[in-house]
Amino acid sequence: MTTTPPPPAEPTAAGPLTPTDHRAFALLGHVNSSLRQCLCTLARHGVALRRDAPERARLLLDTVRPWPLYKGGQFLFDLMEWEDLMVDGDPPPLMPTERIVAACTLPVQLIAATATEAVPTVTKLVPGQRATAAFDLPLRLLATTARSTLLGAAQDITDLLGPHAAPDDDAGHAADPEPVADDTVTDLPPLEAGFYLYEDIVLGALSVLGPLLADHAPTDPAPSV
Repeated sequence: MTTTPPPPAEPTAAGPLTPTDHRAFALLGHVNSSLRQCLCTLARHGVALRRDAPERARLLLDTVRPWPLYKGGQFLFDLMEWEDLMVDGDPPPLMPTERIVAACTLPVQLIAATATEAVPTVTKLVPGQRATAAFDLPLRLLATTARSTLLGAAQDITDLLGPHAAPDDDAGHAADPEPVADDTVTDLPPLEAGFYLYEDIVLGALSVLGPLLADHAPTDPAPSV
C-alpha cells in the first residue's frame, strides 16, 4: 500500500520564517556586528601602534610570528574572510577597551591556569599499572614541554609589554609609568585593509590586552621536569 506524503506546510503571511527564526537571527546579527566592531577597533589600535612606536611594533610581531597560535589565527582569519567583514560598509564605532578586556578575561585566566598547574601523572588517570608506566614518562615530557612553551611565550610577552626604564634614568629613581590608554579617545587612525590588517589586529590585541596578560604572567619561567 502506497501512502501519499503530506503536502508542504503553507508559508505564513509574514513569510516562511517563524518568529523564533527572526529572534535567533537578531541575536546572531548582534554577535556579528560586535565581532566586526571589536576587530576594527583592535586593528585601529594596531595602526596607531605602528605609527607611534614602530620599533616596539616590529619587536612584538617578530616575537609572535613563529608561534602556532599566530599562524593558526592567520589561517582562520583568511578562512573565515574576516577582512571582508571588517571593510564592508561604514567603519563601526570604537569598542571600549574595558569591554574587550572583560570579554577576554576568562579565556586568559583559563590559559594561565593551564600553563601553571602542575602536570598530573598518568598513573592517576588511567588504570593498569604496567601499561601506564610505559606511557607515563613520554606523556609527562610532552605535557611539560607544552607547559614550558606556554610559560616562555607568556614571559616573552610580559618582557615586551612591561615598562622599561629610560637609559638616562638615575639609579635611585623609577622610570615613569607608561601612559594609560584613554577609552574616550576617538582619533585613532582608520584601519588599513590588505597586507597589514591581520598584523594590525594582533598588535592591537597585544596593546589593549597587554596589562591583562602581564597580570597573569608566570612567576616560574623555567619549570623543572
